[in-house]
Amino acid sequence: MIARQQSSAVRHVIVGGGLAGGLVALALANEGRGGDVVLIERDDRLGGNHTWSFHDTDLEEQGHALIQPLVTNRWSSQEVKFPGHLRTLRAGYASVTADSFHQVVTKQLRAAGARLLLGQGVRDVGPSVVRLEDGTTVAGDVVIDARGPEAAEAPDRMGFQKFVGLELQLRGDGPWSQPVVMDATVPQLDGYRFIYVLPFSGRRVLIEDTMYSRSPVMDSAAIEQRVMSYAAAHGAIVDRVLRRETGVLPLPLRSTQAAGGDRSPIPVGYRGGFFHPVTGYSLPLAVRIALALAGARTRAQAVADIGRISRRLAPQRRFGCLLNRLMFEAMPAAERWTALERFYRMPQPTIARFYASRSTLWDRARMLLGRPPRGISWRHLVNPQRADT
Repeated sequence: MIARQQSSAVRHVIVGGGLAGGLVALALANEGRGGDVVLIERDDRLGGNHTWSFHDTDLEEQGHALIQPLVTNRWSSQEVKFPGHLRTLRAGYASVTADSFHQVVTKQLRAAGARLLLGQGVRDVGPSVVRLEDGTTVAGDVVIDARGPEAAEAPDRMGFQKFVGLELQLRGDGPWSQPVVMDATVPQLDGYRFIYVLPFSGRRVLIEDTMYSRSPVMDSAAIEQRVMSYAAAHGAIVDRVLRRETGVLPLPLRSTQAAGGDRSPIPVGYRGGFFHPVTGYSLPLAVRIALALAGARTRAQAVADIGRISRRLAPQRRFGCLLNRLMFEAMPAAERWTALERFYRMPQPTIARFYASRSTLWDRARMLLGRPPRGISWRHLVNPQRADT
């Protein structure tokens, strides 16, 4: 423990031990720089209570090498289901659980000589000094802010991806052998709704009920009942609930971005805008940012490299925000599923590049051209619909 009111100079101080902050620390440790890392996390464990998934095509070779020790499950394909359209995507898919993240990252960081300050809240985060809630200060050449999204200033100008997931222990083998990344054959409630299924084993499965809604409010108890009903409808007999996870992710309708400068810490992860604006996926960009920061030898280089990545992502962000506006403002809530159904009829390489935030200009044009999804109205972009009905 750092003594009260004493400053400790380190090269990297990372605030937030979730996916983004943990991966930065892990990448630094892999570069032999773990002894120059302090990772501060307000909870008593890293990673929170989440499950992160990614497609093999989301990452390049170096990214796969970073994330591989954390992976708990891999599948060779995944399914999507819409009314009248079922499709199997023949591409690798993998998941990282919070338990695996905490155990592996903690072990590797401690072995590399990093300092983990768990159960430590922060009061102030500056470009070179972090003040903890107990008054202790931790100083460094580089301060990285990985605390997650800030409160939305204008929630009426945003969409939200919200979900409740139950990890279930089944009494017998369930019917799922591969992930179902989107089952939109369920009743459409509170905006666009789908079920997400990850079969970790024959008798252990994560089922999430997800909605794309204009409201961040949700009834978790009612949604849990929908998850249980979905399992029962597919012949799965639940023995017990192993774990619950919930989330409300803001999805921007306008593209804004703020990478750190000389007078601010370097924001990463959701706080820095490094997430997919449509899907909410953050792992591919978290890996990309972690590798960039691990390769930077000075704060100036780190700021420049992160700024360069941010600028390269700007067209992807703008396009994603346009798609969000079309989905949330130009379509009736009950018809939003048709936009995703249309997307999943695209060639698989187009889908892969979209998830990886590497869509080409032709990819983006292809998604917008042709027959529009049912119910879309361009005039609603000028006078957007205000509620999910």
